[in-house]
Amino acid sequence: MITIVLLAAMAVINALQLSLLIRLAGRVSGAERTNERLSHFAEALSLLTDTTEHGLGAVAAGLTEVGRKTSTRATARAATKRIVAAVREGRSVAGLAADMGMSESEIGLHLELGGLPKIPVGGDHGSLRV
Repeated sequence: MITIVLLAAMAVINALQLSLLIRLAGRVSGAERTNERLSHFAEALSLLTDTTEHGLGAVAAGLTEVGRKTSTRATARAATKRIVAAVREGRSVAGLAADMGMSESEIGLHLELGGLPKIPVGGDHGSLRV
């Protein structure tokens, strides 16, 4: 009889321990989810901080460039004048393109803008020059 009572008491204690373990596992998994969410929010905050910092840096750089920017149109006009003057002096289109870092067709467009007829370029269209 004492054996049955002891076995029943141990069964009750085991059931109590099992229920406590289940509750503890639930709390641990809840704590793990909380840690995962906190790390996720920390990463999101870091990304937001970096993005904001880079954005504000770009805005600051843009504001400092506002006063220093030259007109693209004036630069293009000056390039057209230099190209037209060089062609009138007898320079070749290929030589001008190499010196100015432009393509030969771009030189031709500048010549047309300058009022000169387009000078035909050699017959190596589509060939690869290295």
